[in-house]
This record gives sequence, C-alpha cells and structure tokens, in this order.
Amino acid sequence: MEQPETTEVSRTTARVMAIVDALAQAADEGLRLADVMRATGLNKTTAHRLLAGLVSTGLADQAAETGRFFVGIRLLGLAQAAKRRFRLAALIEPVLVRLSQQTQDTLSLVARSGDEAVCLDSREGSFPIKVLTLHAGDRRPLGIGAGSLALLAFLPDDEVDRILQQQVGQRADFPFDDIQIRQMIEAARRQGYAYNDVHVFRGMETITHMAGVGVPITASDGTPVAALHLTAITQRFDQPRRDNIVALLRQEAAHIEQSFMPVLDAMRPLLVAESRNSTKTRSRSG
Repeated sequence: MEQPETTEVSRTTARVMAIVDALAQAADEGLRLADVMRATGLNKTTAHRLLAGLVSTGLADQAAETGRFFVGIRLLGLAQAAKRRFRLAALIEPVLVRLSQQTQDTLSLVARSGDEAVCLDSREGSFPIKVLTLHAGDRRPLGIGAGSLALLAFLPDDEVDRILQQQVGQRADFPFDDIQIRQMIEAARRQGYAYNDVHVFRGMETITHMAGVGVPITASDGTPVAALHLTAITQRFDQPRRDNIVALLRQEAAHIEQSFMPVLDAMRPLLVAESRNSTKTRSRSG
C-alpha cells in the first residue's frame, strides 16, 4: 500500500500540474485566482499557496497591473529540454512545413510518452478556416485524437488491452468509451490509418465540422513511436481527397523512417521503460 507521505506528494504534484495546465490553456489572457480555483477545483488557500510557489520558482508569472497569472518564462527552458529529448521534432520540422503548405491544413507531430501521446510540434496551413486542436506540449491518453489513435491502434493486442485498462480514469474526461475506441482501432487497422471526426472534449461531441487523420511512424521492429496528424474541416476529407491526404502522409512517414531510423529506435526503449514505471506506480497506489 502506498505510504501517506508518498500519497501527499502525489496529490500536491497533481494539483501543481493542474494549475500549470490551466495557465497553459489561458496562455494569452492569463487567469485570476478565482479562475484558477474554478479550473482546478482547489480552494482559495491551496490555490494561492501553490501559485505563490510557482511564481517564486519562475514557473508562473503574475502581472503587477492586473494580478493575473501566466505560465512562467522558466517553462521555455524546460520546453527546449523536452524538445532535445524528442529531437525528432527538430529533424522533421521541414516535413511539417512542407505538408502544411501542400495540403493547406494543420499538421502536428505526436509521439508516445509512456501511455500518453504528446504533441511535439504543429504547423498551421493557409486554408481560411483554421482547425487547431493540438498545441506543442499537449498530452492526451493514447487513443484520444487521430494521431494518438494511430499510436495505439498499431500496437500488439495485449499492449492495447493493458493501456485501455489502465487509462480508464484518464479517459473519463473525454467522450470516448472502450467500445467506441476499440471500434476505431479496428477501423484504423483495416484502413491502415486512424480517422476521428468526434470532438475530443466532453460536451462538444455535437461539433461535427472538424476531423483528423493520423499515420504512424514506426521503429525498425514496427512499433509506432510517433505519428503525423492532419486536422481539417470535415468536408476536406471527402473522397478522393482523403485518400490523397493519407497517401501523402504515408509517403512522408516512410521517408522519416528511412532517414531517421536510429532516432526512432532510440525512442522505443525509453517508451518501454516509461510504461513499466507507470505500471509499477499504479500497482503501488492500488
């Protein structure tokens, strides 16, 4: 059983991350203390104490004029460190730029980190109607969103089962149940790519004018470690354009695999280790 001290540390860490996530979502306008409380469910005393700690370490800033809180400048350095770890993003930046120019739609690169998908980079296309559902640094459980679904769908069945079982709590915030995700996995395997036209945020399922496709990027043993994710309005996925888009993404994914296989292979052991650590942590907490 998890020790009380460990439980308290985990709870505090989760609260701090909830605040950082809330500030990141409101990066342009910032948040008042009341906004942070509303977004995180924390009481005034706890929210103020944790915000003060974040400000003192440079992880958050407070505007003197308005009192609003923003993500801190120190996070820029941490983001650069993360990009160095996932150096695939820097290597294939020209690919994202080229694809966004060719398709005029929004392109993202997502990679697997443990049992989550993290967005490493995004590029907007020039099509007048913008659809941007992923920003660099965004994390989602595997299976949520087209790129994340591409990472999950092409894993072995036993790994898919483990992830779906262990991610039940994390997926509760999204409008996808296990039956629906498994149906999407079957469709992705049958088609060779992932497709999602359901809004990933709960309460917005009725928004049907956007969709995404995801194509996996694999290591030398066939394990998906990253994915190209294209998002557009639904009408832009009408045939034959959808097949043309998928063919283009597959072509670029094959080029990435051919050019950067040592980088992709280096990512895979890290993923295995993170998954095992995540499993151990959940086992201890149970």
